[in-house]
Amino acid sequence: MKKLLIASMASLVLAGCGSDSNDQTTGKVSLGMSDAPVDGLKKVCVAFDDITVHHSGGSETSWTTNTFAADESSASCIPAGLSIPEDENGNPSFMVINLLEYQGEKSLQVLSDEVLLSGNYTQMRLSVLTNGTYSNGTPYSHVVTDTDAVEGIRVPSGELKLDGFTVEADATQAYTIEFDLRKSMVLSANAYQLKPRGVRVVENTSVAAIDGSVDPSLCSNDISNAFVYVYPLTNAGEYGDLGSEKEPLASASVDPATGMYTIGYLPFDTYDLNLVCNGNEDDPELAGDTLILEQTLMDQILGTDGLTVNF
Repeated sequence: MKKLLIASMASLVLAGCGSDSNDQTTGKVSLGMSDAPVDGLKKVCVAFDDITVHHSGGSETSWTTNTFAADESSASCIPAGLSIPEDENGNPSFMVINLLEYQGEKSLQVLSDEVLLSGNYTQMRLSVLTNGTYSNGTPYSHVVTDTDAVEGIRVPSGELKLDGFTVEADATQAYTIEFDLRKSMVLSANAYQLKPRGVRVVENTSVAAIDGSVDPSLCSNDISNAFVYVYPLTNAGEYGDLGSEKEPLASASVDPATGMYTIGYLPFDTYDLNLVCNGNEDDPELAGDTLILEQTLMDQILGTDGLTVNF
């Protein structure tokens, strides 16, 4: 059984104010994408051609590349000298994003001010291209490993089925699809698989970011494999490893050169923060690792501007 050394812990509150809905029939929605880092990969290129949302009343709305901000596709995901294929109307056949370019508080807006029926939406589905390659053989959706190997991405059924959300009438809301790739991107049977686990749909006005720095002495002066784990207080002081019932809500790597870290798009709430000195050993698919805690509690209130925490 592996042991993950957690050197210190902070408790904090993310707080903000909500908004009221009314009885109008439509609202406007914008949608972006962001990411938390993953181990061992230089690129995570996700190609998608359709986003569908399901209203609780039974209707569905879909957007394709003629609506996406397709000209914002990540150039780093397109092989040199090639381009994204076009459909019969001259639109890009898909949009591709290198999620590792949008970590922490960074995000890429994919949809802007789209009109939707107000009310509750029970599901969002992202259609990911897992078949098809550029003319040089590079898969449309792929990863590039630390050893420069290029591997395709598998997605069960070709869709990521994500959380629901609410559209308030006569208002404009902005949401972000937050990918926690340490949870959702797994290496299974020699193939990289992207799962909906760890992918959250969050409303931008109800989230905040945490950033700070880590004293290397807390990890015996070696923070090359250090991560900050964020736990909800509903865990009741139980800090499980990735894959366990008490796993962290989110995590972020610590920059080994500066000791800095950033965790973005956390819903307003109260959390415990833990520094994990050897987080690289935490297998997201394997529960049961023993976490050794040395706790230093701090209570802080976080508003919409975020909070800086130093360990």
